[in-house]
Amino acid sequence: MSQRLNQYDQPIGNAVPDWHARPQPLRTVLQGRYCRLEPLDAARHAADLYAAYAAASDNSMWTYMVTGPFADADSYRRHAEAAAASNDPLHYAVIDLRSGRASGTLALMRIDAANGVMEVGHVTFSPALQRSPVSTEAQYLLMQYCFAELGYRRYEWKCDSLNQPSRTAAARLGFQYEGTFRQVLVYKGRSRDSAWFSITDQEWPALQAGFAAWLAPDNFDEDGVQRQSLAALRQAQASPAATVSQPVTAITVRALQADDYAAWLTLWRGYQAFYHVSLSDAVVATTWQRLFDPAEPMFVLGAFDAQQKMLGIVHAIYHRSCWTEGDYCYLQDLFTAEDARGCGVGRALIEAVYQRAHEHGASRVYWNTHESNATARSLYDKLADRPGFIQYRKLLA
Repeated sequence: MSQRLNQYDQPIGNAVPDWHARPQPLRTVLQGRYCRLEPLDAARHAADLYAAYAAASDNSMWTYMVTGPFADADSYRRHAEAAAASNDPLHYAVIDLRSGRASGTLALMRIDAANGVMEVGHVTFSPALQRSPVSTEAQYLLMQYCFAELGYRRYEWKCDSLNQPSRTAAARLGFQYEGTFRQVLVYKGRSRDSAWFSITDQEWPALQAGFAAWLAPDNFDEDGVQRQSLAALRQAQASPAATVSQPVTAITVRALQADDYAAWLTLWRGYQAFYHVSLSDAVVATTWQRLFDPAEPMFVLGAFDAQQKMLGIVHAIYHRSCWTEGDYCYLQDLFTAEDARGCGVGRALIEAVYQRAHEHGASRVYWNTHESNATARSLYDKLADRPGFIQYRKLLA
């Protein structure tokens, strides 16, 4: 589409005909298949919420929150009373329909009805909700309310730029990374740079269809494990023409086993060919051995389709840092089979590394790619920051 110009030949934005301010969000109940969102009510929800949060093994869930942790149920109840009285942020309790109990909260905030913009924030999900259909559906219900019912144009997600789990969640849910705003806040005695993400109303129809497909009961097996990832289903909605010749498969990611060697070797050789290198058989054998040695700080994951065909691999290494007490995680090698590209395999592998590194206690996942690798960089720009550092190297042997 060509750029619009005004009478002075200056470029101007797209027309928004008949625009008018959007309604304010209401204290309404939003019903889903796995959960229900209710306006936060301390009398009804605070006890359940405190108990759900107290089930966590430590207080790490509060590190990047402005509030918390809470010493006891009374202090949390006072916090919930103040939050429930607020109109912006407008807090909702997430009711897990399996238990009937409140197990998390999230809020609509920075509500700009005149321009049709709002933000989701104060996302505080207990361990019972994390990485579950309930947590995904809770996010979906608020998005659907924002776009389909209230007619807003833009939906935002902001987090501490160091909060990798939050950044990963934003990317998984379909938010687009827009940049990092420096020194935006001071909280808990420290400075915060904020990473900004958004979804627009033009993007919502494809995202909505992806959520609907992912949340469908037939997308989960008898153990509640997803058959197809949200990224794969979203890709199918965003590029329906591509799925005629490139069907979306159910992608699962797991640690490799000894009998995966042949399939791993095929992909590992493909990765080397992509970078025009050929490692010796001795190096290949040593690498495979190290990946399975508990004493080594390395691991390997594979992505598989429903027929257990290996679609991609990733190697990662934990290492010490002079800047932290815990480890960093270096994602050294990532490769997707040529006939599986465009189906969300790379994203699924990166997100699996994020999750595994988080469970290990690593504070950072990082990797390199060549500047000419434009296809991969278009994905990486959605999942991580480009800090601008230039790599130097000196070969010693």
